[in-house]
Amino acid sequence: MEVTTARWIQQQTKRLDAQPIVGYVRGDQPSAESVAFAAYAACAYDRADAAAVACRRLLDAQLEDGSVAVWLDEKGPFWPTSLACIAWRLFEKQWPEVAKGWCQDAYQRGLAFLLRCGGEKIARNEIIGHDSELVGWPWVLGTHSWLEPTAMALLAMRHCGYVDHPRVQEATALLLDRQLPDGGANYGNTFILGQTLRPHVLPSAMCVVALHRIKPSPQRLSNTVGYLQTELNRPMASTSLAWTIHALVSSGWDSPSGFELEFDWPLRSAIKRLQTTDENPHRQNQLMLAARFRESPLLDLPPFDYVQTKDGENE
Repeated sequence: MEVTTARWIQQQTKRLDAQPIVGYVRGDQPSAESVAFAAYAACAYDRADAAAVACRRLLDAQLEDGSVAVWLDEKGPFWPTSLACIAWRLFEKQWPEVAKGWCQDAYQRGLAFLLRCGGEKIARNEIIGHDSELVGWPWVLGTHSWLEPTAMALLAMRHCGYVDHPRVQEATALLLDRQLPDGGANYGNTFILGQTLRPHVLPSAMCVVALHRIKPSPQRLSNTVGYLQTELNRPMASTSLAWTIHALVSSGWDSPSGFELEFDWPLRSAIKRLQTTDENPHRQNQLMLAARFRESPLLDLPPFDYVQTKDGENE
């Protein structure tokens, strides 16, 4: 029997209450990203107990330098620190009395760690098309800046009130620099050896979400939104769909008519695909969050101004 989206969300809310600590797949060891998204979903559906359990688990895993590792209790890589910071800040905003005394300290320590880190610069050359001297964040310390960890770090800085930090402007410049000419983004490059690379849905959507409510809205970001609109009704992984829905909701945020796209069919299709495979709480939490549309706490951000550079990077 086909389950409606509303009924599915009811079922998943009960599952989230009982199981906020999850991994990437059912039965896997908990991961920082999965626990962070459980916290976001719990915040989105006002599940205080589940959100607290998830945020406390992230806190238990935070190392002395402020970082949070992929597998929580192991050492490195540390890119999920951004996601943990967002979880702590969202919990603090929604339940300030419960969060008092620990959430702010946790995300401030996490942001301090992130601000001490940066991707390695590469001298500009004719082989690669992007500005390789812009510093964002890497997947692994000691390597080049890549699009997705930079997008996550930018989101964390915005959620946690660091919007005036110079790294926000540089991260914004990096994300815009790595948009492809016709829209969309690859995982970090634009072209290599004269060949333009193909866009991919997930990094494209993450860029749009990280730049939610940017002022003025750059044309190259509009091209990426157009690419995502064409991809919406094509089969895609649940994680990509969740980020894409957030991105397209963001794109219509300040429009008088709001977003005009129909998200129910892609959501129901993704839910149906998950029902035919083993239960995957991580992906279920991501789809639950996306189903909140404008009410998703991930998009609960004020506008921010991007200062145009002499090269016109926000054109």
